[in-house]
Amino acid sequence: MGPPDGGSPNPILKITDWKRMSTALEKTDTPSLNSISVDIRKTDEIDSATGALTNHVRTAVEKSRREVPAFLDRKKLLADVLEFIRAKNATLCRASAYPTAEHRSRA
Repeated sequence: MGPPDGGSPNPILKITDWKRMSTALEKTDTPSLNSISVDIRKTDEIDSATGALTNHVRTAVEKSRREVPAFLDRKKLLADVLEFIRAKNATLCRASAYPTAEHRSRA
């Protein structure tokens, strides 16, 4: 199904700000984390703690994301630029896979 007017929908991308997410995950004084018992002995307490931690992570992800329009009319990179990027990636891959002095100096 498409939009009611027959046009194409505006694609949306969700971008995650990883620094903001890291900061949000570091906050330990939240209602969901405060609900976790210090002394867990029963299976239902484990389930409750798992749910609270999952809720904390989900909230951190939601707070660190933003929606941006995805543009379909991006310009393609030139062939020589693509070749340069492939060569750079291959060099970095070799340098990490086989850490010799020559590979490190090329990287």
